[in-house]
Amino acid sequence: MNQPLFIVFEGTDGSGTTTQGDLLTAALKRSGRTVLRTAEPTDGDVGVMIRNVLRARTEYPLDPAAVALLFAADRIDHCARIIGPALARNEAVICDRYLASSLTFQIVDGDGRITPEWICEINKEARKPDLTILLDLPVTDAMTRIHHRGKPRERFEVAETLERVRERYREVFRQAPEQLGRTLVLDASRSREAIAYDVLSAVLQIIQERPQIQAESASADPDVSPEASR
Repeated sequence: MNQPLFIVFEGTDGSGTTTQGDLLTAALKRSGRTVLRTAEPTDGDVGVMIRNVLRARTEYPLDPAAVALLFAADRIDHCARIIGPALARNEAVICDRYLASSLTFQIVDGDGRITPEWICEINKEARKPDLTILLDLPVTDAMTRIHHRGKPRERFEVAETLERVRERYREVFRQAPEQLGRTLVLDASRSREAIAYDVLSAVLQIIQERPQIQAESASADPDVSPEASR
């Protein structure tokens, strides 16, 4: 029997979180695992409000603290409705953005008025991931990818802001709070195959370190090797 697994991808816009999440999802599914693919902000009621804020579709700008509280509310709802039930079914959950995003974007947005301690406090009911991965990409590369994506830009997708966001992300992962779970920083300027190999290797290490629920399940589980992602 497979044990639950909760993996989070983080990074600036354009860093490849969606691509790597999809590649990991495919690799785990090939091993016979059931995988839930999700992201934040969610498509729930609070998540829709957040998307409107990020795209400047609200009647007036919200205070950064109010935005941080919206993200916390969306995250707790996400855990209650989607992430928690999937983990209870022993599924793997692969999520684009989670707590580290709040510790990054809301700190940058708050311009000194929001503390990491407060962010952790309002998110204390959120589930702790097994692994949070930062895809670290130079801003020039990120801006090129964002431009080629051809989608309407959100408020943080400006070079100067992305530079602050990238540096804040790196700071968060240098002194990662326990709520992020195990952490890993990867150079996202490499090929997606090379990144996917490192991601899967890290996930396999977590799986292999866990005691099996039943002794016979070890031999019954399909083999997953990093070679499958190459």
